[in-house]
Amino acid sequence: MTRRIVACAVVGAFLLCAAVAVAVDPAPRRPNVVLIYADDMGYGDLSSFGNPHIQTRNLDSLARDGVKFTSAYTTAPLCSPSRAGLLTGRYQQKFGFELQVSAGAYPEKRTVWQKADDSFVSVDRDTSDFDRRGIPVSEQNIAEIFRPQGYRTAVIGKWHLGFRPQFQPQNRGFDYSLVFLGNTSLQFREIDRPDIISRKVDWHDQLPHAAWTREGLSALRENGQIVDVDGYLLWRLRDEAISFIEQNKDQTFFLYLPFNAPVPPLQVPRSYYDQLGQIKDDNVRAYQAVLLAYDAALGKIFDRIRSLGLEDNTIVIFASDNGNAVTRPGSNGPFSGGKFDTREGGIRTPYLVKWPNRLKPGQVYDQPVSTLDILPTISAAANVALPVTKQVDGVNLLPYLDKPAKGAPHDVLYWKLDNFAAVRRGQWKLYIDTAEGIATLHDLDRDPGEKTDLASAEPRIFADLKKLYADWEKTLPPRAWEW
Repeated sequence: MTRRIVACAVVGAFLLCAAVAVAVDPAPRRPNVVLIYADDMGYGDLSSFGNPHIQTRNLDSLARDGVKFTSAYTTAPLCSPSRAGLLTGRYQQKFGFELQVSAGAYPEKRTVWQKADDSFVSVDRDTSDFDRRGIPVSEQNIAEIFRPQGYRTAVIGKWHLGFRPQFQPQNRGFDYSLVFLGNTSLQFREIDRPDIISRKVDWHDQLPHAAWTREGLSALRENGQIVDVDGYLLWRLRDEAISFIEQNKDQTFFLYLPFNAPVPPLQVPRSYYDQLGQIKDDNVRAYQAVLLAYDAALGKIFDRIRSLGLEDNTIVIFASDNGNAVTRPGSNGPFSGGKFDTREGGIRTPYLVKWPNRLKPGQVYDQPVSTLDILPTISAAANVALPVTKQVDGVNLLPYLDKPAKGAPHDVLYWKLDNFAAVRRGQWKLYIDTAEGIATLHDLDRDPGEKTDLASAEPRIFADLKKLYADWEKTLPPRAWEW
């Protein structure tokens, strides 16, 4: 009897200890998220997307070790509205954010193109709508969603989502911010140093209020306060990103990196330019050098994530805010159009996702996806609840990637920017330019360059897409501001 009691006691103690062990076993750590958003990078600018001039090895590693999307879209062919859609997961037109919040370092000045003589002039702007120029406080961005649910948050780079206090990142969910508020900033303050290359391209030499300055909205602000930046801006942004990762290595973080590259002005250390003597066109050479420097900066960040043991459980996402302007030396690959219009060259961009703990490496995904999908995807990955008051327009892509679901994430995608618009459903795309009275239909599977208008050959599909767009447009409020 005594032995039986002792045995029962021993077994009971073992079961109790096992139960306690199960109870205190920590839950798997939620993933970190690093969201990289290039500025005006075209579809064909990465070597993994066909760039013949250089090897973007660090960004290409995301394709090798993660997922490459070949039909990925931004929500607008222009900086500001594209970023608004990215960070909210909602069509930005739903909250009136259709147009650019600013187009230069000095928001009280407006640059106007004069068609008659193909020149630009500056005129005083009506500033009465400045309090509306940004993501309204009724909308929540990724940081405002993730921070209350346990994530440390930071943004480092180009903001361009409003410059009034209520729109600035330190007041919109970011624990740390180092940004300029406008659309561009000099990489080097000095433009005539012998160790750097500075090249003006397209119309930049005609825009004194839009480029070639570190003042006004182009000044760097750390948590809202202007700070001086000496040396190469891209390196400073890189180092601040690494510092944030190091400081938060023991807790989950969301890091948004909208670096201002490869957008002009084209400024780069001469050492990168000197590597590319085989490129004869000087502007192309300078642009490719900027791409190399940008890729190198990201490589340092990736190396630090790896050395800290964070790589496996960090989601790294890369996309571009819009395509390359057709007047610039970048590449939109096989697509027509570019920045400012809704042909494929303006809205289809490189798009890469890597998450070693979950996603099989080396995947190529061909169905249409959108930057709208980033918020719902990382929210699902991080078990972060989305707001119930605003329905996101994006889709959680994880079911289509880790255990591929049948079908496409989106039935229809829409675009609208001033007189430009578009609708894509399956292989079919409707392109609209109301200023020119144009509406054309294209089969993107057979005609990715949108060279052949099939409106007459496929009148039913043409009519269906026109109705889809008209019905969607009717749901939108008026624009919150004009150019």
